[in-house]
Amino acid sequence: MPSVRNIIRQIKIQKPHDCSFALPIDSTDSLLNQRYQISFRSFPVAPVNPEKITQRRVNRTIELTLMGMVLLNLNFLLHRLIKFSRISIKPAMQKLNIVYTCNIRQPGMEDERYGEFESPATIAAVATALERIGADVEVIDVGADIYHQLEKRKHQIDLVFNNAEGLDEKELREAIVPFFCEHLGIPYTGSSPKTFINKMDKATAKRIVASEGVPTAKFQLMVPGDQLKDLTFPLMVKPYSEGTSIGISQKSKVHNEAELTAAIAAVYSQCDQAALVEEFLPGTEYTIGLIGNYVLPILEINFANIPGHPQLRDPHVKHIENPYISHLAWTDQAKSFAKLAIAAHEVLEARDYNRMDFRMRDGQLYFLEANVIPGIHPTDADLTNMCRHVDIVHQDMVALIVDRAVKRLALRYPGRFHDKTQLLEDLADSAINKVEKAGFLTHQGRMYTLLGK
Repeated sequence: MPSVRNIIRQIKIQKPHDCSFALPIDSTDSLLNQRYQISFRSFPVAPVNPEKITQRRVNRTIELTLMGMVLLNLNFLLHRLIKFSRISIKPAMQKLNIVYTCNIRQPGMEDERYGEFESPATIAAVATALERIGADVEVIDVGADIYHQLEKRKHQIDLVFNNAEGLDEKELREAIVPFFCEHLGIPYTGSSPKTFINKMDKATAKRIVASEGVPTAKFQLMVPGDQLKDLTFPLMVKPYSEGTSIGISQKSKVHNEAELTAAIAAVYSQCDQAALVEEFLPGTEYTIGLIGNYVLPILEINFANIPGHPQLRDPHVKHIENPYISHLAWTDQAKSFAKLAIAAHEVLEARDYNRMDFRMRDGQLYFLEANVIPGIHPTDADLTNMCRHVDIVHQDMVALIVDRAVKRLALRYPGRFHDKTQLLEDLADSAINKVEKAGFLTHQGRMYTLLGK
């Protein structure tokens, strides 16, 4: 076989032009074991009569024609073309290594305390969405060994996509994975340990948002035997450090001392924690979600439209309510709701994505609680519902969350995501560019975009 140098000399140069093509390199190649893009910036050839290309002449001349290109042994050729001054070789986009941390709902976990654990359908949908953005994905079921699971992978992980509710540490539980990631220097999606701890203590969260001027109902923490102070019936009784409506039923709305005593005792025995007792807010409930600086359409839960006319969003109501939930148009009132949500979001220092619940009383919207690690079920989650209303499919929702996190984390981990996120950026940009925008809101110098009409 003639040398590559002699073959190159026989190419008849006419005038500069550019062409490029991808060469699949054998995976066993010791030098180059991935797909490379070769760009020929000035590698032209003379026109040729195709009839002259014969088996006998291929060792004397290489001709590029409009019909294609004669390829020699690619591995042999590529090793030598590296030194050719007119060729640049660029590696294709590398894959992100993402660990998806969650709590997997196993058979037999039917009790409401496992309501925040992820179903196999959710895990499969999220893992597929992460693979779609150009990632190798590993799912870790968060358990007592989570620190060691992360520690032994810390040099391979580019990003932890965290949706874990933690273990049995009450207000500390959602902060477990973020805390270990911080300690190990692993980038992760979502809020900081501090935000999770403040959010999980509902009384602390209410005090924090109130400091920013966000209205919240008067409340008191109570355990069995405590005396009610300056609150007026009817009251709402719920665990002070739970989520997903755990510990809430229609009996959580109480009208007298006897019902209050029973409700506090139920919270204490079922959840082993104090009860948050607050003035009941009788109006319509709203839930407001954000991904990065995008405010999603607001969901309206009008209990009068739900069968049985419930008063509260307990686990049963959440299971049947979706057909009866509506979306607000971006009226002046809806924008005022969004302003309160943004203020609560920022003062709680939530990051990447968040969902907050509010309720009306006498024309005023009141903060109930924040869900800074909201559910991401592919069809039933509130955040998914909001996105679907503006034609953002579940896979694009996941891409937007990761894109927001990567952009934030790139400042802290320069080079960590280099050459790994172009597909992610393209998918996120494509998803958001097709969504209608209703305007902008500004809070303390930061601009938020209202998605939808």
